[in-house]
Amino acid sequence: MVERRSYALIMQTEVVQEFGSYFVYEQLGVGGMATVHRAETRGPDGRRKAIALKRLLPQAAAHPETVRSFVDEGRLASSLRHANVAEAYDLGRVDDTYFIAMELVPGPTLAQIIRRCHEVGRPIPVAIAVRILIQICDALDYTHNLRDEHGRPLNVVHRDVSPANVIVSNSGIVKLIDFGIAKPMLSSRTVTKVGSIKGKVGYIAPEYQRGKLDARADLFALGVIAHEILTARKLFQVKDELESLRRVRELPVDPPSRRNPLVPDDLDDIVMLALRRNPAERWQTASALRYALSNVARACGPLPSTTDVADWLDRLFTYVVAPLDCGDSVAVEIIREPEPEREPESEREPEPAAPVPAAMLATEIIRVPAPPARNRFALAMCVLLVLAGAGAVAAQLSGLV
Repeated sequence: MVERRSYALIMQTEVVQEFGSYFVYEQLGVGGMATVHRAETRGPDGRRKAIALKRLLPQAAAHPETVRSFVDEGRLASSLRHANVAEAYDLGRVDDTYFIAMELVPGPTLAQIIRRCHEVGRPIPVAIAVRILIQICDALDYTHNLRDEHGRPLNVVHRDVSPANVIVSNSGIVKLIDFGIAKPMLSSRTVTKVGSIKGKVGYIAPEYQRGKLDARADLFALGVIAHEILTARKLFQVKDELESLRRVRELPVDPPSRRNPLVPDDLDDIVMLALRRNPAERWQTASALRYALSNVARACGPLPSTTDVADWLDRLFTYVVAPLDCGDSVAVEIIREPEPEREPESEREPEPAAPVPAAMLATEIIRVPAPPARNRFALAMCVLLVLAGAGAVAAQLSGLV
């Protein structure tokens, strides 16, 4: 898995490297197996296309099993064609380096969104959360029902459904990413080898910990995600991995409304059903879970559009700097800063978000503390320019009089 640094892509213009037919720019992320860089292709007519270039690290390429896993990921990803799944364009090798050219999705991961919501002290608005969950269900329903060229079900299980592997694009469309450990199963109920459990421990279903795996494990992980985006806090994940696994198996779970009273009872029931530790008692398909979420959405009013999601996302990551006192004038600067990848420092409970009507989604702003010292000079200059311009206008008006 490759951890993304930030949702804000820093668009460098200097080519770092030419790699086969690709022009490589800044690094977006790095993991134990591969790196991801922003890159682009250039056609004969000069037309450019931005991509994400995932390349296997040399130390990982020394292990044949890792190479096979990487190639399998590329082949599987290349066969996926769905609006809520990040697309793969190419799989190949340049010299001794294997690569996958993928869709570049500008936007934050759900992990970054949850962390940001924790920092501002409010969870994702319920309607926005439901819209995001429905799109993840659509992605899982598609992948779980993939068939081969002969029409036989592949029974694909993602195995790493987690906030870090869900991107909410700047256009409000959700993309499921990183099929690096996705596994086509030989049967719909497969027993895995001991020691072969993969994924983020806070999202690994209890039965998968015992070596049993099918698509319902992905739905358990989605239940964890649902709980976390409705409460803006982690459910099972802690720093100690063994403790995280134990919590998944044994920790009593309260419904999301205990921390966020705005969550309706029906949505509580949907999330708690997804978190059932016995897979036979859980949602059996992503489509059934999606249908239930859609019913809740209809009961609560109009479902936000992807544009509404994008507007809310833009506000969440927009800093409105406190005004500088400059006599009768003030200067306000709106800046965007990427959030660092770190654990929340406080465990304070977030305040529940007030319900936001769709018509108001484009007007609310989030106010944060005053800017750091490095921004004050620029802001002061803005004020001087504004005042100078006002003085010039006044002089012209007095001349007219």
